[in-house]
Amino acid sequence: MSKLAKILVPLFVLVALFVFALPVLADQPGNNEDPFGGFPIMVTIPGDEAMIARLGLIGPLPGGLPSRNSGDGTSPRRAINIGGIWGGQPFVAGEMPPELQNCSLVRIPAGAYRWFKLESYGDRRTRIWLDDELNSATRPSGKAVFGAADRYMLGTAPGDVWQTNSLSGRGDQSENFLEGFVMAVYDPTNLQPNWAYQPPNAALLSVSVDARGTLLRGFDNLSVKDVTGAGIHGYGSYNGYQPNHLLWYEGQWAGWVYTSIYNQMIWDGTATVCSQRMP
Repeated sequence: MSKLAKILVPLFVLVALFVFALPVLADQPGNNEDPFGGFPIMVTIPGDEAMIARLGLIGPLPGGLPSRNSGDGTSPRRAINIGGIWGGQPFVAGEMPPELQNCSLVRIPAGAYRWFKLESYGDRRTRIWLDDELNSATRPSGKAVFGAADRYMLGTAPGDVWQTNSLSGRGDQSENFLEGFVMAVYDPTNLQPNWAYQPPNAALLSVSVDARGTLLRGFDNLSVKDVTGAGIHGYGSYNGYQPNHLLWYEGQWAGWVYTSIYNQMIWDGTATVCSQRMP
């Protein structure tokens, strides 16, 4: 082996290890906006020009899956895609390899939401987590900084300046609301159909949001839940078994899952939001 090869080969191995150890970067915020109810699922019959929905309905009717493209995160229809990807592990007969974690780094203004979406499988658990990042971060670091966002609301009370953007509005001291970021998870069961559209439309894609990015709470004098059946499945919180991450949530669902990240701090914050489907 030449002297140059002896130098380059170890260097290549070192670089490869560094690259593969980092989290995968998901689709970054873009310009996509899913239509109300999601994209139609259409198939073409061989030898026939007709398009037929997989639901058995003829014609380009509403329904189907949300797209895998990213919007700017300002509403559910513009959610940023953090759906994971497979790879990095050899296949073993009868077993599914772990999915690569997929992350998106986003700066969230004070008092504003950003929406994310991911696809889940009914035969495995899905993990969703959030890491606070330095404002200078340009890519996911793989772990939380545990800086100003960590336990941001601890010891506060209604009327405190820290409570200006408080999501709970009551000085809530539970672990779900102590941090500077609040992570709410909407699973496929929460996203029951709005029957103004053909199933399996997601109710969350049939409502609007206000300037902050939160779901509007009124529609024809009814609440969003009355109209669509939408509701929050749960909130992310610190998990001592996953000590490297600020907020953590895990569940087993089948279909699209949405998560809204709210910045309740009085300054803009940078966060990484990730998902991973387990074997």
